Amino acid sequence: MCKKKRNRLGMSGRNRTRSPYCGSSVVLRSADGIYRENKRDAKLYVCSKYPVCDAYARVQEGSKRIPIGSMADGELRALRIEAHRRFDRIHQTGLMSKKDAYTWLADVISSPMAHAHIGQLGKYYCKVVIEESNRFLDKYRDKVIWKNNGRGIRPLAAGGEQYAIEYGTAAAGH
Repeated sequence: MCKKKRNRLGMSGRNRTRSPYCGSSVVLRSADGIYRENKRDAKLYVCSKYPVCDAYARVQEGSKRIPIGSMADGELRALRIEAHRRFDRIHQTGLMSKKDAYTWLADVISSPMAHAHIGQLGKYYCKVVIEESNRFLDKYRDKVIWKNNGRGIRPLAAGGEQYAIEYGTAAAGH
């Protein structure tokens, strides 16, 4: 007996997954009309009832069918974006390497490293990541030099656009 391979959305052959929000079928299509600009010709798995059900998952660039994360509605996408923004600050400030930050993330969500991806998290765990990232950054705020570069507060660049930390002094203007 031959087993059909399934991708992360559970799709195989003609059987398609369903939207976790409305139960409708999911289709693979261009991101045109969903993304403001689709310069890279991105593809998405989209609920067939879009825009009534606004659930979708982006497909990995360069692949034809492998999704990045799970299906998400607007609220979950916003939480994932915010969780990633807060989480990324941890390694962008130099407080941890990117690898160490993902190890920290796996610990925060009580998950093995292989599953420590914000694109797979639900609302509850996105809120946990946001809260724990804020707590971590607050704990080490005196070790990071911050600057407002006109695009928001970010770690100060040292010799270009690299992130820098200064140990032992409080950040001016933070």
